[in-house]
Amino acid sequence: MADPNNHSQYQAVRRVLWGVLFANLTITVLKITLGMMTGALSIVADGFHSLVDTSSNLIGLAAIRLADRPADERYPYGYQKYETLGALAIGGMMLAASWEILQSIVERLINGATPEVSWLTIGIVAFTLPINIGVVVLETRLGRKLNSEILIADATHTKTDLYVTGSVLLSLGGVWLGWAWLDLLVAMIVVGLILRAAFGILRSAAGALADVVGVDAHNVEQIAREVVGVRFVHNIRSRGTAETVFVDLHVKVDPAMSTSQAHAVASEVERRLQTRIKNVVDAVVHIEPARFEDSNNWDRIAYGLRQIAEGMGLGLHDLHIHVDPNGEYIIDMDLEISGEKTLHQAHQLAEDFENRAKRYWPQAKRVNTHMEPLASELFFPQLIQDEALNQKISDLLDYYADIEGVTEIYSHQVDDHLHVSLKLCMDPNLSLADAHANAERIKRQLYAFVPEMSRVVIHVEPFEQSSN
Repeated sequence: MADPNNHSQYQAVRRVLWGVLFANLTITVLKITLGMMTGALSIVADGFHSLVDTSSNLIGLAAIRLADRPADERYPYGYQKYETLGALAIGGMMLAASWEILQSIVERLINGATPEVSWLTIGIVAFTLPINIGVVVLETRLGRKLNSEILIADATHTKTDLYVTGSVLLSLGGVWLGWAWLDLLVAMIVVGLILRAAFGILRSAAGALADVVGVDAHNVEQIAREVVGVRFVHNIRSRGTAETVFVDLHVKVDPAMSTSQAHAVASEVERRLQTRIKNVVDAVVHIEPARFEDSNNWDRIAYGLRQIAEGMGLGLHDLHIHVDPNGEYIIDMDLEISGEKTLHQAHQLAEDFENRAKRYWPQAKRVNTHMEPLASELFFPQLIQDEALNQKISDLLDYYADIEGVTEIYSHQVDDHLHVSLKLCMDPNLSLADAHANAERIKRQLYAFVPEMSRVVIHVEPFEQSSN
């Protein structure tokens, strides 16, 4: 779907084109009239060049009006390529103008004639030069600012006017000195400049219509790989116009991911691409499961166990996998089961899960599950402001050299069960495994030191982060 901001952008482009159209129309009438009166082919060529400028402005206005339409059922990607078609038409008109000038050059060579040149002629042509400069500067600057193909194409075309007008002035000076052949030479140079600009515009427009690459694939891959859960990125494609780019790509994720998790990963990749890369208005991510061959044994077992659990409507956490001297696995975990189930129903689910896990992984010697009930309703805890309890916990924490600070002690009570959460600062250079081991050791001491606590949650963070 096209960017809604495009409408205001197209309005700005339209205003620029109307202003440039008026300037080009004035120059066109002046040059062609003067060229016909004096017989100077170089002025006629320059006049035709300006006529193409005028015509291209009209084409641009028509193309912008079409491109400004919102996407619909018939054009689901929007009408932006009408602007590209307008640029293509401008290039075609420049080729036609070149042909007309070449015919006039050939006719002059066959019949022979000398143009009439006066100071008035030179003065009028010179007068159009600052107008051309203003048009070139305006269109170039606004074309880049608004990222408009029409303005950029027209600016590229109009830029040749500076060289053309300068060349015409040179040829008129030569004719004034009696070098009539200089008029033909400059006219041919003008044709060369027009052709060069025309082919540049045609090449750019044809690329957009043929779906040339819209953005750098390496940049897309880097942004996608930053999203947590993305393992591999491939088949990156992009297309579109200068201001509306469409991207699609394939992303591989953990094969044990649920549909909702994989969808969340895809949505995050799409969001980042649209945010980080200019003019990407739509991104489509195709999710694929990563191969098990790309994972280690722990990952493979974990993926398989989560798949079994999700298929049974269960959850699991606190997974531990141990290997005994015989190379067999002992698997421990907390199995999350609805608290509304009876003990008999929960036990049947846990036993079924264990049996499926052993069939899935024959090397599993034992699968031990701790059944943990999941609440089916929200709790409304009672907040506790017990300074004596907080001081008791703080005194215990003072004994641990691994702790570099305590940022929070928070306690609340649910159904006569005391819950405490702590935020502790530790050395930022510790490994996560060491930090977790420290937290577990502190947790065991807290349970022993404060027996009234039912649950302790410890959040560990690096010392520098909390001190900012």
